[in-house]
Amino acid sequence: MKKNVLVTAVGGRSVGSGILHALIRANNAEARPRWNVIATDADPFSWGLYIADCAHLLPLASSPDYLSSLLKLIEAENIDAIIPGSEAEVMRLSAASIDFPIPIICNRSELMPLMNDKFKMTRKIQELNLPYIETFPINEWETALQLYDFPFIIKPTTGTGGSKDVHIVFSRTEIKGLVSSLPPSGKFCIQHYIGSDEDEYTVGVLSDHNGQIIDSIVMHRKLHGLSLLTSRQYQGRNYSVSTGYSQGFFRRMPEIQKFCEELAVSIGSVGPLNIQLRTEGSKIYVFEIHPRFSGTSPIRAELGFNEADILLRNRLFGESFGRLAYRTDCAAIRAFEHVIVPISDMVQR
Repeated sequence: MKKNVLVTAVGGRSVGSGILHALIRANNAEARPRWNVIATDADPFSWGLYIADCAHLLPLASSPDYLSSLLKLIEAENIDAIIPGSEAEVMRLSAASIDFPIPIICNRSELMPLMNDKFKMTRKIQELNLPYIETFPINEWETALQLYDFPFIIKPTTGTGGSKDVHIVFSRTEIKGLVSSLPPSGKFCIQHYIGSDEDEYTVGVLSDHNGQIIDSIVMHRKLHGLSLLTSRQYQGRNYSVSTGYSQGFFRRMPEIQKFCEELAVSIGSVGPLNIQLRTEGSKIYVFEIHPRFSGTSPIRAELGFNEADILLRNRLFGESFGRLAYRTDCAAIRAFEHVIVPISDMVQR
């Protein structure tokens, strides 16, 4: 009998929509599909609501009514497991997971500060004695300039999904102008720019619910089209900032995989973990640790690295997994999707 799986935050470019895609693909690949997928979002104008088996609206994760509304939905739809599809819901549900009546497929709440605070992430990398990108509060930008050469990255210390408010700067004048325009209540930091736009990777490390490594997958990012936020030249060289909409080349890269798997074990990762890094020479520099599913989850699923399906099977059916026979030496090229819905059929509260 199918299990009822609730996937939240299924808007068109969200992590949740990618999880939904992965579960639908898993169902289509099996003679006896395992999953009945219930989709939720706060906005009726969300793509995934209209391709799932069933759909409902929920309040925003920040709402005081969020958990009570979710618990009512769990009972009404006889939900067997939840996969949160937004960072806000991952953080809220991971903190509440011990008291929840059903499994929440997410990483440990103790790891969420690594995603939500750049200084805490940098300190953790330092504690593990790994190469790190020194991170300065924005009001210490002159100290950063004394230690490193241009260019620099200025970005928020929290909430940088999709590289929002991330800037490359090449001069004191640019820094002064940008700092003067930043919101007074915002928290920003400055870092030396590492590597080049050809040296960026997104790595998924998958662990079972006991923390045992299942496998890892590497995408060498191609900063082009949808995946490129901004690109500038400085002294004859290109410097780029990526969006959260990744595309690129999937290859076996044993050194990077070993590095990231050891990092996952060191921090006690359980479930999905996404690591963004750059290389410079022989060194690997981590600049994001996201203890959640990735925006590249639907691409990985197409290659046979279906994280949502595997973690659900591990948790709900007790299946164990070794290394996965997923495809590599492939390029993933992305585009937008759409769905046409009669207005009268749109999901209502």
